[in-house]
Amino acid sequence: MMVNQLIMAIARAIRKEFQQEKIFTDSVEQGIETPCFFILCISQKEFAKLDVRFLAEHTFVISYFPKNGNYECWEVQSKLQRLLEFITLDDKSVLTGTNRKGKIKDNVLHFFVDYDFYMKKEKKEANDYMEVLTIHEKDRGNEC
Repeated sequence: MMVNQLIMAIARAIRKEFQQEKIFTDSVEQGIETPCFFILCISQKEFAKLDVRFLAEHTFVISYFPKNGNYECWEVQSKLQRLLEFITLDDKSVLTGTNRKGKIKDNVLHFFVDYDFYMKKEKKEANDYMEVLTIHEKDRGNEC
């Protein structure tokens, strides 16, 4: 599934700078140890384009739970701006993160980023051939 590939690519990008912090991609239980990250896809849309092409839009929020308050959140937000500008998928393709912004609410950083890209649907082979075609014609004679 594409969302899971994007989440893993985001986690790898974050891991480059934050080797010690835990990164969660599933539900987080109460009593987590800080500092840590939580990655969540909050929106996914698809728009039909020409023929088999479609535009896939994904919005993620990366929540950072700091150990030392808002000052630490602003430092992390600055690093996430750079780390999530480009992410690399498993197939080595690179995606650009757009609309990158951070907000702090209740001493937690919420960093938003969009990854939008075009994809192709698998085109099904049409096997609906006619078995028999019969043509009836009449000759109108020599009318010139």
